[in-house]
Amino acid sequence: MTENLVLDQQALFEEISERAQAEGVNNREAYNEYVEFVVMEKIDVGEESKDDDVTDIIDDLKKRWPEYEALLG
Repeated sequence: MTENLVLDQQALFEEISERAQAEGVNNREAYNEYVEFVVMEKIDVGEESKDDDVTDIIDDLKKRWPEYEALLG
């Protein structure tokens, strides 16, 4: 179960990274806002459950800013 969660978060990070780059997100504040936007969007369309610990997922993705920043080159 934990493995699926990790894989889901990795896939979500990859999606966020691609979309954020396309939108021109280039600073930590904008990245954090974009993470929240995408996760809430997933909840709205039913891809993520409100029963999941959304706060932890968002926090974990926000901590990945250095990885995203490295992708910016």
